[in-house]
Amino acid sequence: MKYLILVLKWLGGIVLLLALAVLYLYNHDRGPSDAPMGEHVTANEDFLTAEIVRSAIDVSIQDRAKLMQNTAAHQPPPTTEKTAPGFHPHNYQRDVHTKGHGCVKATFRVDRVQPQFAFGVFAKPGQYDALVRFSSGNPGVFPDSEKDARGIAVKLFNVEGKKLLPGEEDDTTQDFLLMNNPIFFFRTIEEYAQFNQMLAYDEALQYFINPKISPLKWHLRELKLLFDTKKPRPDSLLTERYWSASAYALGPSQYVKYSMVPCSKNKPMPPDAKAQREYGYDYLRLELANQVSAGGACFEFMVQPQVAGKNMPVEDNTVEWSESDSPFVKVASLEFKSDPEMNTAERNTQCEGLSYNPWHSLVEHRPVGVMNRARKALYQEMGRFRRAKNCPDFCEQKCKSQGCAAGCTEACVTACPLLNEPAATDLPAGACKAEPMLKAKLQAK
Repeated sequence: MKYLILVLKWLGGIVLLLALAVLYLYNHDRGPSDAPMGEHVTANEDFLTAEIVRSAIDVSIQDRAKLMQNTAAHQPPPTTEKTAPGFHPHNYQRDVHTKGHGCVKATFRVDRVQPQFAFGVFAKPGQYDALVRFSSGNPGVFPDSEKDARGIAVKLFNVEGKKLLPGEEDDTTQDFLLMNNPIFFFRTIEEYAQFNQMLAYDEALQYFINPKISPLKWHLRELKLLFDTKKPRPDSLLTERYWSASAYALGPSQYVKYSMVPCSKNKPMPPDAKAQREYGYDYLRLELANQVSAGGACFEFMVQPQVAGKNMPVEDNTVEWSESDSPFVKVASLEFKSDPEMNTAERNTQCEGLSYNPWHSLVEHRPVGVMNRARKALYQEMGRFRRAKNCPDFCEQKCKSQGCAAGCTEACVTACPLLNEPAATDLPAGACKAEPMLKAKLQAK
């Protein structure tokens, strides 16, 4: 009996040591509690951002190859033209938030707000037309039943004022990007770049736990935060709450985070049992189509100001800003219209061709923090990459369907409608004119 007690004590001691080791490794990956609450740009951000862009392009290329391979093997991807008209496996997709569930027309209605928040689009009461894209966070296209983060991207139109993106200063859009989790799982741009590189090699899990390297370089805390973002499929995208996770300037001297809270009247509208059996992989798109067919759903758009003296960093997006320290305040509402064109081939082509970027923004809403700085180049370059790859095919099909003269495709590609602001899938003016005029136009460019 005394030997059994001795063995149990040894086992208990080993378990305790392992628990302490795991606790140490978990906290080893946490940022310091006294980190500055303002912006801090590190010296190597430009280089690491370029590496992130390169890895993201690799991921997009690989995801396309997998979709095409499955289709060639008669294994249709978990989104098809049956449920998502206009979807084509051969198109180049976004590197993350790849699977879209639809773009929906909405009205962004601004309230009369406290002077503290009256900047940019919140400066005065009014309303903007909006196009809202819903998505799942994973790279690649997977059934909706898989656990994942879900995103919402809001593009406002006819927003006056100079914008922040180089080359797009005169655009008339303002974007807000949120997801259904209040924090990201990366703390630094070095970690972001390492993870993206592992993702490109299809070895993402080894970023967090790699038996070939020292445990001191593992990322147990980030692994838990990643699992926290992987949520079961919601009953409806319109009953989820969304957060920006990253911080933004609001006016000249304050930082805020955003959240979108579903109105209490929003209720799930599931597809019928037959549709769920046959097309359950696109459940969220089918449910969203029911919602926008009925119309009337809404979100409250809210801001959370940073409070001095509280742990509310803008550089560390793994730290949730406490709502007890700083409650969210409503500044606008997003109201969904009845939109029968939501799931048409034309709308889906617009939706997946569009670029949503937090830097499609007025200076009053300037994105801040390392992840936002990386997203500036990443989203813009991924948009350009998809445009360059997808436009020739889009233009060829569009010109063929309209019986255009020879040379139409070249003219279309020269001024490709994809990714324009605002969205359009019309051919550029004159693209279908007689060939001599078309050649003259091309030569002039």
